[in-house]
Amino acid sequence: MEPKPKGKLVIIGGAEEKHRKGQMEILETVAQYAKGNGGKVVVVTAASQLPEEMAATYKKVFTSLGISKFDSLDIRTRGDAQAQENVNKVGDASLIFFTGGDQLRITSQIGDSPVFRCMRERYYDGMIIAGTSAGAAAMPETMLIAGPGDESNRLSALDMAPGLGFIKDTVIDSHFAERGRMGRLLGAVAQNPKNLGLGIDEDTAIEVQPHDHFEVLGSGAVYVVDGCGVTFSNLSEKQAEEVLCVYDVKLHVLSRGNCFDMVNRRPVYALRDGNKSGEEKESK
Repeated sequence: MEPKPKGKLVIIGGAEEKHRKGQMEILETVAQYAKGNGGKVVVVTAASQLPEEMAATYKKVFTSLGISKFDSLDIRTRGDAQAQENVNKVGDASLIFFTGGDQLRITSQIGDSPVFRCMRERYYDGMIIAGTSAGAAAMPETMLIAGPGDESNRLSALDMAPGLGFIKDTVIDSHFAERGRMGRLLGAVAQNPKNLGLGIDEDTAIEVQPHDHFEVLGSGAVYVVDGCGVTFSNLSEKQAEEVLCVYDVKLHVLSRGNCFDMVNRRPVYALRDGNKSGEEKESK
């Protein structure tokens, strides 16, 4: 049986608040985790086409939040992901932060490289990994890479690919309510109901604990699509342009402070309120 990771994940739906003091709950939480784990943040800009600008933006933000040790890791080629100096950057990090951009840039350049293997080893030893937008979508074993977000999903419209695998049995979509992505998340879950679908709004994040719970941070909502009870879908039909049809899907909508048990697929009361057992309190 594979051991469980000791590290945490902070998975952000994109467009997290970066400027207004006192309203940067997500990045403040990320910074606090970094400080408690050695204090060095390494921002991975592999997904971005503007890596220098992206690194400068996050350096300014994290510096304002009290982070004095900062580095950036820009992987443009598979050769970069094999370079020992880049492996060393990961080895020295307290927290890894994946920026937005194109999630395929992350997986195609970093996947199963020395940089990735070091990252995974550190995560299993207790390092925190955070990612926003494309950096969030790349976290699971299976990632969404394309599909219309403003209309009902059609059987031929959804593109998926292997992700980094830091979180299992899930598929994640970012910018969720803002870009109307419920249809494509339903399609992703219908393709494999084993996967829990997580749709994360902008300026919203989930903090995934090693014991398979997550808590919601930020100003928006997290939509949890559970397909384990699906009784019918038309994904096996040959009419590729048909609109997706799926029966008996379960939906949960969570906001700041709400927690979710990913093993039992049930919402639970906030862990920070002292209910660490994962059991729901009885209603009065």
